[in-house]
Amino acid sequence: MAKVDLDIYRSKNEIFTNAFNSIVAKVCLKHEQEKFKTFLLTGCEPKVGTTTIATELAIALSIAGWKTLLLDCDMRKMVKYKRLGDQVKAGLVDYVKGNASLEEITYHTNWKMLDYISSGDIDEDDTLKVIYSNDFGKLFDKLKREYDYVIMDSPSVNSSVDPMILSVKADASIIVCSLDGRNSKYLTKARESLEEDGANIIGVIQNKVEEENYKKYTKDYDYFINKHYVK
Repeated sequence: MAKVDLDIYRSKNEIFTNAFNSIVAKVCLKHEQEKFKTFLLTGCEPKVGTTTIATELAIALSIAGWKTLLLDCDMRKMVKYKRLGDQVKAGLVDYVKGNASLEEITYHTNWKMLDYISSGDIDEDDTLKVIYSNDFGKLFDKLKREYDYVIMDSPSVNSSVDPMILSVKADASIIVCSLDGRNSKYLTKARESLEEDGANIIGVIQNKVEEENYKKYTKDYDYFINKHYVK
C-alpha cells in the first residue's frame, strides 16, 4: 500500500452528516438483502457535487465499521485538479498500463477503514481502453473481494459515456442531482440512458438543498440538534 496517508475531511454540519447516515442505512440494507458491494455515483450533469457525495458516503460507511474503498473512475479530469490529487502519484491508469502495482496505487486515509484509489492521468489514451481492459476487470473483481464496499465516483452521464459502461459493472447505481429546479430534464434523461444500458438504479440523491427546503422534506430534521427529544 502507498506509504502516504491522505487526509479526507468530513463535513462538520450535523444536518448534513445526518442526511448521509440515512443514505448509509439504505446502502447497508441493499448489502444485507441483495449482497450489493459496489455502488456507482454519477451526476445527471456536471457540478452537482457527485465527488463530495461519494466521498462523504465512503467516510460514513468506514465510520460504521465497514472496510471501504473510494474508487475514482473519473479519468477524464487531470488528478492535479481534483480534491484528493495533491499527494497522489499513481492510479488506475498507471495500474492498467503496468506502471504501478495495486499496493502503489492504494492510499490509506486518516479514516481507519477507508482506502482511496485515484484515477491517474489518462494522457493521450482513450478511457474506454482502460475500462474495457482485461486488467481493469481483474482489478475490479479483486477489489470486490477485498472490501466490504467499493464506492465509485464517475463523470456525469451527459458529459461522458464512461458511467454507462461502469454502471453495468457496479452492483447498483445512484444518480446525483441538485435540487434547484433547473435540472429535472437532465435527471430524466440520465436515468433513461443508464437504464437503457442495463444499469441497476437504486435511487437519486438530491444535493444543494437549501436548509429551509430541507425542513419541508424531513420532519424534525433538527430533532437531536435542538434537543427536542428532552421534551
